[in-house]
Amino acid sequence: MIFPDVGALNSSGFSPKVGIIGSGPASISLALQLERHGIPSVIFEAGGYDYDPTVQDAYKGHVIGDPYFDLAGARLRYFGGSSGHWAGWCRPLDEIDFEPREGFRNSGWPIRKKDLDPYIKATDAILELEPLKPDEPVNQNLREIFFQFSPPVTFGQKYRKHISDSCTIGLLTYSPVTEVVPANGRIDHLLVHTREGSSQKVTLPYYCLCAGGIENSRLLLWSNLKHNAGAVPYPETLGKYWMEHPIFGAGDAVIFNRFSMSTDSHWGMKYFAPTSTYLHTHNMGNFGLRLLSGGPIKALIKDGLCVAPELFGKLLEKAGRNLHCATTLRIAWEQLPVPSNRIELDTEKDKTGMPRTKLFWKKQPEDRHTVETAIQTFGTYLATTDQGRMKVVEWIVEGRDYPADEELAGFHHMGGTRMAATPAHGIVDRNCKVFGVDNLYIGGSSVFPTGGHTNPTYSIVQLALRLGDHLAQRIVRA
Repeated sequence: MIFPDVGALNSSGFSPKVGIIGSGPASISLALQLERHGIPSVIFEAGGYDYDPTVQDAYKGHVIGDPYFDLAGARLRYFGGSSGHWAGWCRPLDEIDFEPREGFRNSGWPIRKKDLDPYIKATDAILELEPLKPDEPVNQNLREIFFQFSPPVTFGQKYRKHISDSCTIGLLTYSPVTEVVPANGRIDHLLVHTREGSSQKVTLPYYCLCAGGIENSRLLLWSNLKHNAGAVPYPETLGKYWMEHPIFGAGDAVIFNRFSMSTDSHWGMKYFAPTSTYLHTHNMGNFGLRLLSGGPIKALIKDGLCVAPELFGKLLEKAGRNLHCATTLRIAWEQLPVPSNRIELDTEKDKTGMPRTKLFWKKQPEDRHTVETAIQTFGTYLATTDQGRMKVVEWIVEGRDYPADEELAGFHHMGGTRMAATPAHGIVDRNCKVFGVDNLYIGGSSVFPTGGHTNPTYSIVQLALRLGDHLAQRIVRA
């Protein structure tokens, strides 16, 4: 059901048990799971059904550090959230992504992959996916991996009618939540900014913040500032350990016939990732290598002669006979979680009175180690098995800075309200409940302690479904 404003909600007789802030994949997946349990909820969306530049203005902010995207363009403030940016790449996190790794600082989740595996079938249904093809071992260091590809699902378009017709899920548009107001170890109410410029209270038994990997931190930092750290009583890590997936071109390769690039994967790519044993022994982040076929083979060999004449000279003998193709190699990797990568409040405010975002983001020496080790490992694999030869891009070979005119990252905002075993190391517990607050939960990739290398949407939905089960059980017991 759709409510035009808070007044209509409060006078409707509808009694939601859970207020969900935001309307992206985490929010809608959570609402759907609560609906399956018969638990009513209401979603608060800051925008309308379509892109509105006046609403989007609230996402403006400043980035300090490495080159990054304009924050107002890196996410979307309307029904369905940033699923409108999503290209449909899907893959669950690897088992090792949940494990602490010696030599990879601040790693380890308080849950394991097996805690999310029960939600694979439901997640596939929500994202309209075929089952994931199993990984194939390559050697002791590498495995060929596969992705699932959603149409992609734009949550606002797919679920608008369902929510409009639902008797269990309510929705308010143009209703940005500007404060979560605490009292006595709980969240007492929300403050919702109206289109007329006033604020209205909404009081519910439970609240779940699913506003995204930047806005979750922003709202809680502001609420803590306004209410003497009552919204997050243990704020030591609030806004900190923010992460992205850096993505850059890493090189080109010539592939021989017997290393087949034929594939039934989306866009004709092949994907490789490290084994868990490799990651445990190399003190590095997880990574995904993406090989895209196509390109002038002879031109690549000619360029390679300038770098490694003996190696690429041998390829001249193969040219025109048993070379299969040229490929472009790209890498996406797991960024080291460090507290210096963080979200803070700016002095400038948006039209609702909330401070804008100030994002500090810089890649670490450990990130460079991940890139260089990954490329060296894959190049060695090609050469030692005589399946191809690789030319690494100059900025890696020469130790130069990352290029500023590249893909940069994936719009994957993770961390800031990380999940942990204790409040000294994170903001939420293994059930996504804020430490020290009885009725406040957080959904989405802001709870990720580490990011793996894969796109986060699949795991966001899994976590939301798990949270829906947890909340339903708690509400039934109450």
